[in-house]
Amino acid sequence: MSEQSVKAGFIYNFVKFTQWPGAREGDRSPLQVCTPGSQPLDGQFALLQGRAIGSRGIDIRTNVPASEWRNCQVLFLAEGDAHRLESVLRSLGGAPVLTLGDIPEFAQSGGMIGLKIEDSRVRFDVNLGAAQRAGLTLNSQMLKLAGQVVR
Repeated sequence: MSEQSVKAGFIYNFVKFTQWPGAREGDRSPLQVCTPGSQPLDGQFALLQGRAIGSRGIDIRTNVPASEWRNCQVLFLAEGDAHRLESVLRSLGGAPVLTLGDIPEFAQSGGMIGLKIEDSRVRFDVNLGAAQRAGLTLNSQMLKLAGQVVR
């Protein structure tokens, strides 16, 4: 299994173990998982399209312009998006959008969950403070698995 497909699997689980404010049981609206790029994770990101989390399907959207980021439940920033990290986080403000990325030091820079490679394995750090400020609740089991939790 490639590093990129492992990262896509992690993203699926992060979405699965996140609660958004105002989420209702039985909600069938799609979860908008967005990225400003076109082919993140060497195309593995797109394989999440249509996968279900509870009663909701995942709708993958690529090349999403900044004006639509707040309409997404998840925004993934690939390494190539590092130059825009600060402006992305500023434009989202406290919107309830789960920010994920595989940019080095992503969680330490204000993103919510940062993927990284450590000892040839995919690991992740969590910025719990950023998630809480956006009104998101992250599963406690997920926090126990994190390499570092930034508060």
